Formats: sequence, C-alpha cells, structure tokens
Amino acid sequence: MIKFIFPALALAASACALAADAPAQRNVPILTRTVQMFGTLENQWLDAVQARDQDALKTLVADNYELRVAAVPGRPTPREESLKRMLADPAYASHIEQMAAHEYGNIVVVSFMWKLDVPKGSALASQVFVVDTWKQNEGGWQVATRYAAPVTPAKSVPGADLESPAIKKKM
Repeated sequence: MIKFIFPALALAASACALAADAPAQRNVPILTRTVQMFGTLENQWLDAVQARDQDALKTLVADNYELRVAAVPGRPTPREESLKRMLADPAYASHIEQMAAHEYGNIVVVSFMWKLDVPKGSALASQVFVVDTWKQNEGGWQVATRYAAPVTPAKSVPGADLESPAIKKKM
C-alpha cells in the first residue's frame, strides 16, 4: 500500500505545481438584459448632461429625486439643486464600468463605477461608485435616488474583499 501512496502524492504535487503555473481562470459575468437596459438609461443620463438637455433629464430623473453623497450622508441634495449643479459643472467625458442591476418588481437597484475624465488636481473625483434606485411608473423608468462616493483604493469597507478582480464590461 505504501508503494501506491508515494506515486499518488507525487502525482498530486505535480498537478498542484502545474495549476500554480497556469493563469488564474476568472468567471466573467454575462451581460444581462437588465444590465443592458439600465446601462442604456444611465448612458442617456450622461448624454443629457453632456448635451445640457434639460427635457431629457426631466424625463429620466423623478420629481422626488435626491442625491446622497458619502461625505455628507445626512444632507441630501434635492432634485432641482442637483440638476442645476449638473448643468453648471463642466461636462467632462465619462463612462460607466462594472455595472450590476438587481430587480425588485418595479424597483431596480443599479450600481457601477463612474469614471470621469477630470483634469489632474480637480476637486471632482475621477472615479465614483454610484448606486442608483430606478422606479418604474406609467411614463417609464426614472431614477429616484442616487448614492455616490468617490473611490479611494487605499481604504476599505467592513466586510469587503478588495482583492477581487475588476472585470470590465462593455455596454
């Protein structure tokens, strides 16, 4: 029996060595219909800000919309003030990555990394983690609440795994 254990151990050790040399296999999430749909809506929002299209913004942003940011979580920015500031700030090129969408009936929670092409030294973050709450009503989908926080790679959140691979999705 000992004759069989040593070859088996040697075989297992060489398999482990080969596995260590092989590139790590990553699971790439499938782009779901919901992510595609809300990716389109989020990009329409970005385009409306770029084009300074107030009518498009009023269609996408609910009347009771509010923006909540991590720096002042107890002081939401109401819809009119938020839209006014969006349209007053320079319209930087930006794009969305790493989107996820979770459906809860007529509510969909969408999260993503928003990357902005801001100049070095800008007061605006170049990467913002966003969670948008979209609600379906008779006129279609509108965003009711946005939660946003600048991304600081050196900091963590309790329970978070910062070692997970970042997976880029095309939208």
